[in-house]
Amino acid sequence: MDYYATLGLQRNASDAEIKKAYRSMAMKYHPDRGGDEKKFKEISQAYEFLSDPQKKQIIDLGGDPNGQSGMGGGQGPFEFHFNQGNMHDIFNNFGFGFNQRTMRRNKSLNINVEITLEDVLQGKDIDAEVGIPGGRNKMITIRVPPGIESGQQIRYEGMGDDSIPGIPAGDLHVNIFIKLHPLFKREGDSLIYEKTISVWEALLGGSISVQTLGGKSIDIIVPPGTQPETVLSCRGEGLPNMRNRMRGNLLIKIKVAVPRNLSSDQQKRIAQLKDEF
Repeated sequence: MDYYATLGLQRNASDAEIKKAYRSMAMKYHPDRGGDEKKFKEISQAYEFLSDPQKKQIIDLGGDPNGQSGMGGGQGPFEFHFNQGNMHDIFNNFGFGFNQRTMRRNKSLNINVEITLEDVLQGKDIDAEVGIPGGRNKMITIRVPPGIESGQQIRYEGMGDDSIPGIPAGDLHVNIFIKLHPLFKREGDSLIYEKTISVWEALLGGSISVQTLGGKSIDIIVPPGTQPETVLSCRGEGLPNMRNRMRGNLLIKIKVAVPRNLSSDQQKRIAQLKDEF
């Protein structure tokens, strides 16, 4: 499999480009979002290999991290297999100075975890059961930090496959996905909430009550003459930033409900009012 092509990348792609492509494609093909499960597994494997410096080095030299193919696609004078015996010679000949012990290790594992927007706000510890090749399971506590974004990956060194004794255990890669929220939409560190008010509240202004993602009720002032699609901001009621933990804003998008089924008398009075403007 061409791991770069799987992620839609050129072979000279940077680490940042690899991560960005993985996040985009993982969101698109995630099975819980109606995506192709087979394609999603291919994407996850490609990212697992290309995000590991040692495995990426093997791929860039034309090999397969699974140890099933060699340089040149198995054709021509460079045909060989990456087995334990010749791996040491190959990398020494290229001047990398790796030895067999550093190149051999158990496989890294990938698991997917789905969390809520409330979990993003507070952070969460999740107990997960990880299947190890050979039929074993082990429990691990996944610490989800506040502010994490959908598609981000948490890496646990040495928590992957350990079925082959005598060599280091692989890593565990936890892919985080966030469920859609019925009320709030995420935009970076900000949260967007749509609030419908009456046409009279839009015309005359007033105070409206809004519940935050954390469950707190806050009062927002609506200025007189507020137009539909106006955005009111409530500072510090959004999501925390992973780097500095400062919270973004709650952005309240105003929708205006126009009354229906007015009586003829009501229509006349509104028409009279209209003539005054």
